[in-house]
Amino acid sequence: MDHYNAENYNSMNVATPETGLVTVILPTYNRAGFLSGALDSIARQTFTNWHLVVIDDGSTDNTREVLEALAGTLGGRLRYVYQENGGAYAARNRGLDEATGRYVAFFDSDDLWLPHHLARCVGALEQHADIDWAFGACRLVDRASGRTLEESTFYPGGTPRPFLSLAATSVDGLRIITDANVTECQILHGLYCGLQNSVMKRSLFDGRRFDARSRVVDDEMFVIRVLSAGARFAYFLEPHVLYQVHDDNSSGSATGLSADRHVAIFTEMTIGLEQLLADLTLTRRERRALRQRLGREYFWHLGYGAYWQAGRRADAFQAFRKGLSAWPWQAAAWKTYVVCHLKAAWPEVLSSPPPKDR
Repeated sequence: MDHYNAENYNSMNVATPETGLVTVILPTYNRAGFLSGALDSIARQTFTNWHLVVIDDGSTDNTREVLEALAGTLGGRLRYVYQENGGAYAARNRGLDEATGRYVAFFDSDDLWLPHHLARCVGALEQHADIDWAFGACRLVDRASGRTLEESTFYPGGTPRPFLSLAATSVDGLRIITDANVTECQILHGLYCGLQNSVMKRSLFDGRRFDARSRVVDDEMFVIRVLSAGARFAYFLEPHVLYQVHDDNSSGSATGLSADRHVAIFTEMTIGLEQLLADLTLTRRERRALRQRLGREYFWHLGYGAYWQAGRRADAFQAFRKGLSAWPWQAAAWKTYVVCHLKAAWPEVLSSPPPKDR
């Protein structure tokens, strides 16, 4: 564990808002109540050669005043940038435009970094020049109670994620992914290398930006894009981030999401996947995986999980058909499709729910 402490890369000089090996990009919108914990989490990093760019995405609360009061705790390493509200990805893009460090790390204002996060990831990137993206796991906690919901996002319920089976070279706890099927795995299962639990080379963003129209999923799409372009990823098993679950989470982990919110998330997902099919040069296996994923998202998540559960039958059947067109080899989906048609025609006869995807 001590091998990747990155202490050799801490500058002897105090970083300023324009200098530092790592640019930390913190987009925020009306989350003044989270900022004290966020900045304290950054200040507690054992790696200190960083500067922070806060992109205030049009907040209407007292975000500016809170940041002014807290800026002194960061030793002058905070740069505040205000812009009209454009969404989280637009704010991240602005942060990238302002970034000057060799590496970038995105901080979600409602999460907390553990003190070793930057040290471990920067140390890995500095000592392995061929790595472009380093990340660790998240520990899911309930913000209100502090209770741990999941010790590691890499082992939900104690079960290892599929990406952990990819071929990798292990060096002092760092696992450098060498498997040729890594892009296929990201498409079908995910690497769980979220922006908030990663540090990456700023050069990955040369000529690239996030889709500012996206609200939730474009970080996942971005990973697929850079993997297809040859980017190399490496990870640590231990948690690097406390991911706080609360009612106002922007992602699908938020509690009590409305039906409309589910529809918006999964609609955005299918649009993003369709765009990847149109844009990327992929291997035959990768294109097959992308169509399989698209079929799953259309049928099970958008069609059944969002539209059908909300009682929007016509929309559900349209999504079902798109899912089966993208990936017809889904026995459970065909069975569900038939049962849903029967239930729509004779709801008083068929009162049992359709079978779930296996």
